Amino acid sequence: MDNYNNDTEDGLHITSMTGSWLAIVQGFAQMKTWGGKLSFAPFLPSAWTGYAFHINYRGRLIKVAVGKENVVFTLLKGEPLDLQVYGKDITLNGSHTVALEK
Repeated sequence: MDNYNNDTEDGLHITSMTGSWLAIVQGFAQMKTWGGKLSFAPFLPSAWTGYAFHINYRGRLIKVAVGKENVVFTLLKGEPLDLQVYGKDITLNGSHTVALEK
């Protein structure tokens, strides 16, 4: 996430970006499949204002946006989905906002 090799003008190194994506999605957003259900427990580093990403999961397209106060899950495509956020069950059918746990 920094220009350690002073070569950013050469373009993007896609395989390195995969590691960054995984660090955000599985690290900061704590996305995992638990008990056959997709789950999240997002947190936001204090120096950040937010982050967002899209995932394809079992025929559904989901946007996750983490901000300073809340997390917004939006089902962009596909059937409703049961998932867990901070250990609580929710059904995603459109957009669902959850307070960010600190």
